[in-house]
Amino acid sequence: MAETSTRFIAECFWVGVKEDDLSALDRRVQSCVAGMTQDGESVRYLGSMLMPEDEVVLCFFEGSAATVRQAAERAKVPFERILESGGTAWPGIEPPPPGSER
Repeated sequence: MAETSTRFIAECFWVGVKEDDLSALDRRVQSCVAGMTQDGESVRYLGSMLMPEDEVVLCFFEGSAATVRQAAERAKVPFERILESGGTAWPGIEPPPPGSER
């Protein structure tokens, strides 16, 4: 039975983070998620957000709690915690139907 896909945020408190750091992080995570997907894992990376004044990066994922944590750890995302999230879709990102399985 497939696990229900859920949205998660990896919250990173990253002293001195710059746009270049974020670009490198995005490439690492995208590469890691692509490899996991090829191996049959169901996880998506939806992008990231930098709040430079607070030195905070939020990385957005979709999948099960276990696969999201695995992707973040493999890609060396410097997260403090991973939180289940909700909300409306961002432009260009189609939300999964409620209760859908992947």
